Order: sequence, then C-alpha cells, then structure tokens
Amino acid sequence: MKALNENQQACLNFYKKQRREIRRPLKNPRVAFFGTAGSYTEQAALQYFKNQGIYVAHKDSEAIFREVSEGSADYGVLPIENSTTGSILAVYDLLSRYRCCIVGETQIKVEHCLLAIPGATLDSIKEVLSHGQGFSQSKEFLAGHPQWKLLNYYNTAVAAEHVAKSQDPSLAAIASRRAAQIHHLDILAENINYSATNVTRFVVVSNALELSAARDKISIAFHLPHVAGSLYRVLGIFERHNLNLCKIESRPIPGHNWEYRFFIDFIGDIEDAKLDTVMEEVISETESFHFLGNYEQ
Repeated sequence: MKALNENQQACLNFYKKQRREIRRPLKNPRVAFFGTAGSYTEQAALQYFKNQGIYVAHKDSEAIFREVSEGSADYGVLPIENSTTGSILAVYDLLSRYRCCIVGETQIKVEHCLLAIPGATLDSIKEVLSHGQGFSQSKEFLAGHPQWKLLNYYNTAVAAEHVAKSQDPSLAAIASRRAAQIHHLDILAENINYSATNVTRFVVVSNALELSAARDKISIAFHLPHVAGSLYRVLGIFERHNLNLCKIESRPIPGHNWEYRFFIDFIGDIEDAKLDTVMEEVISETESFHFLGNYEQ
C-alpha cells in the first residue's frame, strides 16, 4: 500500500476518531423529518423509530442536516432514492457538505392519490400541486389530463395541506392516502403512480456513528484525483477483498469542473478485521474521504 500524504493521513485519523466515538442508538430521540404531517418521510420516520420520540417537521432538507450537525436534533430522516425515478441528488450533495453519518435506512411503498376538497370532481380540477417526484411518478395518469396546470411544491403532504386550507374545488394535490386522512380531503383517484412497485428509500442521519446489531451495509464517500485509472484502482480494492458493491453514485464537486465525489454502498461490517485495512487502502487512492456509516440495509 502507498504511503499516505498529509491530507490522506488526516482523513484516516478522522475515520479512526469516528470509530472510537461509535455510540449505541439513542432512546426517545428528537427526530427532524422532511415535509409535514402525512408526508411519506413522516411515515418513514414513524416506521423506523417505532413511533417513539419527538418528531419535528422541516420544509428544508438542509435545515435537517444543520440541526443534526449542531445537536438540536438527534436524527434526521430524508428520502434518498426512489425505485422508479432514481436518486434524490440534493441529499447526496448535503451529505457532502455536512459531516453527518448514516445510521439507518427504511423503505416506504409509494401509493400516490389525487386529493381534493369534499365536493370537488375530476372535471372541476384546473391545477394540481405536488413535489416533482410525485409528478414524475404519476406521469401516465397526468397525461390523460393535459388541461391541468402542474404546480411544484417542496413536499407532497404540504401540497395536500395547501389544498385543504384553500377550500378551492379547482385545486388538487398528489399525495398519500394518509395525507388525505390528516387534511380531510377526498380521494378522486388512487394508486396513480405508474409503477406498482414504486418504493422510496429513506436514510436516517446523525452526528455520530452508531453500532446496531443487524448492521450489514457500509456507505462511504470520496473524491478521486483527476487522473486516468483512479476509479478503477479504488474499485479493485473491493474486488481483491471480496466485498460486494450495491450502489455507486457520483456528484460534481463545486469549483472543480469535471471532478466528482463518489458515494459507494457495499455489504460489510465495521467490526470485520479486514475493514480498517480496506478503508486505509481506499484512503490511499483518494483526495478526500468520509466514512458515512454502517447500518442495516
């Protein structure tokens, strides 16, 4: 293995510090989640923490990372990937910007409905509110109503809340069945997402690594030198140690044209004797490195 330069040694030292400060999952936590009551993210948070703790809604994903980093919230819950429309890139960018860890993940099946106030009909609708993902995942249904104007909202449940408050029969929202119940809306059409297997994966972030009994997935992020073969050499490390990669994502690095930060998920356990060696080998090939977490997939 190559000798580490000063920056690589600093990355290795930070990884070792993370290892020393691993904690147990917190009880009765304060949980920040994206959206509002009735959102898929709230549903994911309640599912992951088994309805225990205090839940605080946020309309801004960065606010969640900021609160977690500063210790105002113990955990944050955000969507990171949808099985139909792919990765939610803004969350990957925030993982790059903040020194947060991924301590868990959970999945929610997406079952979009068209919601409106009582008395509204499909014929009365003129404008539909939802998150961009809601529109993308319901595009086949929406294609049958080209006269409707689509208005982007930062969250599907917030769109439903707005429709409820407006009491306007010309407005509808694409959101969950639970959002309809919470905001007392009628369901004009259900299961309008075009994929019957539409699932969103949510990550749980915190400001420290945690060690759960069922951990089997590791996430890391790194920036490679802009030279030929750099990614090939890193991927070869996982092949040599017989570690199974399950996801690779890349994001452009601000201020470094055509250079990227890579996010890799692989099957592994931080307590495996070879893991520290693997991480040191990866660090030796990178410009920067961040161990994001080891958790149950």
